[in-house]
Amino acid sequence: MALRLEWTERAIIHLEELLNYWEDRNASKTYSLKLYSWIQTALKLLSYYPKSGRKTDNKRLFKKTVKDYFIYYTFDTNTLTIIAIIDIRRDPEYLKKFENIKIRH
Repeated sequence: MALRLEWTERAIIHLEELLNYWEDRNASKTYSLKLYSWIQTALKLLSYYPKSGRKTDNKRLFKKTVKDYFIYYTFDTNTLTIIAIIDIRRDPEYLKKFENIKIRH
């Protein structure tokens, strides 16, 4: 059975900013729609196989790579919680710092 998807406010903002960036940059929604589809496909797979993502230094935080982005998430027996979507090309120190955030459940 698939886990229920839950988005944090931070993750929703990240997704909106990401899709808007590509729409503005390309003056078209085409790439944004493709990227959104790729993210949705990855999340569907994660909802069935949450352990398929990579572990981070934080034992409760996992990440899945979709194109140039990490989808950070946690899960329990019923819910897959999307924590953030972050560009892989960011400063490695920022990514490391992010992976050590405190997870509230």
